[in-house]
Amino acid sequence: MMTALAEVTGSGDGYLTVRCQQKTSCGSCASKSSCGTGVVSNALPGKVLDIRVPSSEPVPAGTLVEIGLEEQTVLKSAMLVYVLPLMFAIGGAFVGQFLSDLLESGEGIIILSSLLAGGLGMGLARRFSRKLEQDTGSTPSLIRVIGASVAGAAVINAATEDSD
Repeated sequence: MMTALAEVTGSGDGYLTVRCQQKTSCGSCASKSSCGTGVVSNALPGKVLDIRVPSSEPVPAGTLVEIGLEEQTVLKSAMLVYVLPLMFAIGGAFVGQFLSDLLESGEGIIILSSLLAGGLGMGLARRFSRKLEQDTGSTPSLIRVIGASVAGAAVINAATEDSD
């Protein structure tokens, strides 16, 4: 299970609204200071996500919680969003190659059929991702309530100089 720390921003009947910062894989390697992607990643602020998490207990706003998401959900989403349109585009290229040979024309038909099939794959991915989104197994779950927010401590520890 993939976990993340989040801060509760609100609550409703049977759910919590939490805010967490999106984690990126960039910044964990040894060459992050010389890598172009690492430099851009450090220069731009992280994306903040607002997520609804089912919860049977009310938790006050500002409380730090740990949420989790199954890896299987992430893998299904990645396959759906990335691989399905790619497979459709490759299939469209094969169909375009067949049509190009049949009609004795240039590469324009191959490119056009690949783009059309890739667009169809993206449309199907969007449709299936909405169904996957509504699946109860694909929603993050509340693992534990940690307590008070660490925002104040983070500001104190963010000083650039050592204390005396």
